[in-house]
Amino acid sequence: MEIPVKIMNKPNQQNACDSFITILKSLTNIKYKVSGSPDEVNRNTPDVDFILVSSSDEKDKIAVEHTKVESFDGQIKYVKKSFDIVKLVNDACRTRLPLDRGYILAVPPKLVDSLVSKRSRELFVSKLSSWVAETAPKLLLVDRDLQTEYKGYKITLTCGGDLAELNGNVGRIPENPENQKALQSKRLEQAISHGLLKLTKYKEQGFKTALLLEDVAGTQRGSTLSGYESLEKVDYIVVFVSNEDRMITGTVLKEGAVWYSFVPGNKRFALAREHRAGPTL
Repeated sequence: MEIPVKIMNKPNQQNACDSFITILKSLTNIKYKVSGSPDEVNRNTPDVDFILVSSSDEKDKIAVEHTKVESFDGQIKYVKKSFDIVKLVNDACRTRLPLDRGYILAVPPKLVDSLVSKRSRELFVSKLSSWVAETAPKLLLVDRDLQTEYKGYKITLTCGGDLAELNGNVGRIPENPENQKALQSKRLEQAISHGLLKLTKYKEQGFKTALLLEDVAGTQRGSTLSGYESLEKVDYIVVFVSNEDRMITGTVLKEGAVWYSFVPGNKRFALAREHRAGPTL
């Protein structure tokens, strides 16, 4: 007896697919459903993440590829690690900061990456916490900032003003590497090439195709992607911004032969947890 294969898509992949199905319903008034996950079944060669089929026409199929796009290599890891570090700094500074102001720390990626051992992180948090507690009272004007150095890396503390959710605390803001634009272009090219290798095969078999880009930085625009001639044959290109593996917004950058360099409001979708999509205001 043949044992069925258990599909184990990652949460963000499944959420992106569900969100795309909801957006498709709004765009086409057609309900699609997942009929397979080739990449989970075909372990020998790379394949697309999902196959969608129309509930009204079994010949109407869409091959869907999802990929995350980082602005630079290791961005996702940096965002999570820097958040954890600044949280430790905030905990150490609790009750030591002015209660009528909030503060924001920017710690560069290379410094965060260098804090490998538990001891190195503890030492960094201890020294940075002392500096923040001493420096914060001097920053009483919004958008003012002061800097310190740690092992040759500059760290910036900014006054965020009077915000109820931040007052008396220090939060974090991500910092990009100096050559961020060049790194982002490289990562985007890798994501596109990776997706197109899979989608082209299905396009030749008569499928429609969709490329779902989960944009970690929230910086992709139609004017950027439309410069890639290789994407002309992809039927749908949707950029999602996510939070904790859930898609929170979806922007349709390409639909059929139409590119949206300036995306109209009815092609921008706010996505609720139930995947009920509606154009953003």
